[in-house]
Amino acid sequence: MIVVMFYVIAMILRKKTENRIIALEERKEDLFDLPVQEEVDAVKKLHLVGQSQTLFREWNQKWIDLSANSFADLENHIFEAEELNDSFKFMRARTAVEASEEQIKLMEEDVQSIRDGITELTKQETINSAKIQDSLDLYDTLRAEITDNADKYGVAITELETQLDNIETEFSQFVQLNSTGDPIEASEVLETAEEHTIALGAIAERIPAIVVDLKEKYPQELDKLTDGYKEFIGQGFKLPESVNVDDRLEEIQDNLAQTERFVENFELDRADAELEKVQLNLDNLYTIFEDEYKARRDVANNATIIKDYITHTRTNNKNLLLEIDHVSQAYVLTGNEMGIVRGFQEELEQIEAGATELLDVIKENAQPYSLLGKEVDTIISTLDDIEKNQVKISNDLQNLRKQEKAAQDLADTFDRDIRILKRYVEKRNLPGLPQAYLDKFFATSERVQALFKELNKVKVNIDGVNHLVEVTTEDVSSLKDATDELVDQARLAEDLMQYANRYKTTNERVAKSIARAYQLFERDRNYLASFEEISTVLDEVEPGATERISNVYHNTKVTPDYR
Repeated sequence: MIVVMFYVIAMILRKKTENRIIALEERKEDLFDLPVQEEVDAVKKLHLVGQSQTLFREWNQKWIDLSANSFADLENHIFEAEELNDSFKFMRARTAVEASEEQIKLMEEDVQSIRDGITELTKQETINSAKIQDSLDLYDTLRAEITDNADKYGVAITELETQLDNIETEFSQFVQLNSTGDPIEASEVLETAEEHTIALGAIAERIPAIVVDLKEKYPQELDKLTDGYKEFIGQGFKLPESVNVDDRLEEIQDNLAQTERFVENFELDRADAELEKVQLNLDNLYTIFEDEYKARRDVANNATIIKDYITHTRTNNKNLLLEIDHVSQAYVLTGNEMGIVRGFQEELEQIEAGATELLDVIKENAQPYSLLGKEVDTIISTLDDIEKNQVKISNDLQNLRKQEKAAQDLADTFDRDIRILKRYVEKRNLPGLPQAYLDKFFATSERVQALFKELNKVKVNIDGVNHLVEVTTEDVSSLKDATDELVDQARLAEDLMQYANRYKTTNERVAKSIARAYQLFERDRNYLASFEEISTVLDEVEPGATERISNVYHNTKVTPDYR
């Protein structure tokens, strides 16, 4: 049984190794049958040179080594594995098979890399053949566009033609390399030629617009500006000393000349920047001329009203002086109105003298209108300020009577409130009034009389009157509050004493408190102290009684006439 089992196992291992050897043989045959030699021979017919030839030699040599040595070596290894397997040397046979499998794997990879390299060389040749026509079409189109429209490119045409010739040389170099069998290097030359063609096309596309600006637009604008400047001077205009038109026109010419040099050297970004300077200079000059034209219109319009405006303002000042004199007879003026208005008079005399001189200069047309316009604007602005101040002073004077009337009405109201307060307190039938309240009452009455006295003066000082009105308003309000407190304290003290009488016979402390409260009320006329005396004891006997009685009083209290 042991021998049989050993035999079965041996046969199984032998069969597995044999299957692997058969697979190796098949892989070897498949690899050997690949048309590598035919592909190599096809590339040889291309007669490659240069970089392409170097690459081909590397692939060809690798194939020669592989076909001459590697296949024979592999065959020996497979034969050795077969003999070991037939001799039942299974471990050594398996090792030989594994080595052969690794060897054929490397050979397969080498063959694939050789075929890929050969294919790439052939493919590059095909790509070059297909691509050359597109590149040449692009170049021919660009050359035809430039040649047929040479005038559009101005001074750049010479450099454009030179660059076209350089690109043509690159194409010739490509054709030579490609035809002599160096497709890889030829591809690099072709790519460079195509890049140069595209770049030159982008430059050529920008140049015509710059040439139009350089040769047509700006020269025309410059001529137009020059003619306009001559007409400007012919009409008698003057320019500020800071503006030298001739220098600016010369600067523009220099900018245009510099732009032409940039275009000639393909420095198009710098050419655009230079043209922007030209446009900016032209715009600035146009703005200067327009400002002077506008200034002349403004000066012409405003100069005609200066004299009338001065006369108008002087008349206002004269009338205002009369108004101040009239108002000062009835009111004390504290704002130095007379001095301010006389100051206006002096200022107007200076303005009139300056305006007369300015109008003479305007007639002589001896200065730029922009400068004259500023002086005219200054005069009109000053007259505007004077008139605004005149109107304000006049309004303030007219408002004096309104303020006096308002103060008189308030004085009458204060006087009426004093009389009402007096009658209101008298009707309360109090045994007397505290001295502090009397002092406040009489002080307030005197304040009201002082207000009447101030209002009855021949010349009323409104500032003083307004101050008295403010103070008297506070005094009357304070007196009303004091009257409310006095009457409320007295009335509540009476109500609490009357309510406390119910405990008088049964509580000696309440009886004594009523006596003290009554004494404070009748003799001392201290109604607050009387209220505090009786409320303290009453709340001890009957907690909350004071609050309850006070609430009833305030809820039923009639609003006084002075409120």
